[in-house]
Amino acid sequence: MAYKVTVEGRRCNGCEECLEACTVGMFRMQNGKALPVEDKECMGCESCVGVCDENAIAITDTRVALSNTCQSLLSALDEMETETESRRTGGL
Repeated sequence: MAYKVTVEGRRCNGCEECLEACTVGMFRMQNGKALPVEDKECMGCESCVGVCDENAIAITDTRVALSNTCQSLLSALDEMETETESRRTGGL
């Protein structure tokens, strides 16, 4: 699960716009309010947030942040991979 979806029930007016906007079926209606059902399915696109006129939906990124050292190492590996691939294809 990379994203946590929450709906503030007091703000939700039950319009169902989020149900229509969400491409992965994150929401269902319960007692006239939207309820997130499967956080692990959320892609973090925030289409539900964009259609909610009541500002009742929040998406929190729960992915682990990489340190600057890790990011530098990954960038270096990407560069090495690109260089290796370039050699394999003859520099084309």
